[in-house]
Amino acid sequence: MSSQFGYANRRLNRAVRELVLKSGLARGATVVDYGCADRPYVQLVPYGVNYVGVDLPGNPEADLEIAADGAIPVPSGTADLVLSTQVLEHVDDPRAYLAECMRVLRPGGTLLLTTHGIMYYHPDPEDYWRWTCAGIRRLIEDQGFSVLELRGVLGLVAASLQLIQDRTCWRVPRRVRRLYVAAMQMLIALSDRRDTDASRATNSWTIAILARKAE
Repeated sequence: MSSQFGYANRRLNRAVRELVLKSGLARGATVVDYGCADRPYVQLVPYGVNYVGVDLPGNPEADLEIAADGAIPVPSGTADLVLSTQVLEHVDDPRAYLAECMRVLRPGGTLLLTTHGIMYYHPDPEDYWRWTCAGIRRLIEDQGFSVLELRGVLGLVAASLQLIQDRTCWRVPRRVRRLYVAAMQMLIALSDRRDTDASRATNSWTIAILARKAE
């Protein structure tokens, strides 16, 4: 059901778009999408910027394949931005993954990462981790990054309503299911608009971070 995460997806898209702009990519820069899946954010990459999608073997949308040890065939210090969206919760060793992000970034390059704070189990192919705002910040800073910005997508009430919708919608009769989801999405949007940026960053459905590698 494409509308199931309608409001959350729009908010996440907006966050990624704004953080891509804040990363300050110049023409001729290189973006490495580390775990690109179906390249959902390629359209947000500015004109004249090189985009390289990297994913597990078997993904026809990827330009390059991730090795069995998690390494990617990108030379060290050549990426201006590493994009990592909804990937970190699925890797078995987040520290090794972030170390690889650090390796491929040039000095002063940026990491734009999103991952789940509040979410149910969703294996792809596995699902290992959830983070608090403090936990994800510490993990990223422990790898040598400086966090420039951390924001939440869906505050606590909105995230709770999203979870309720996802747990119950398949029990609703098919003939009224779309109406039910539409009504829940409206409630989710209204609840989220009453929240603050600070409270969303503390308790959120998804956490988005922009971080920088030292010069």
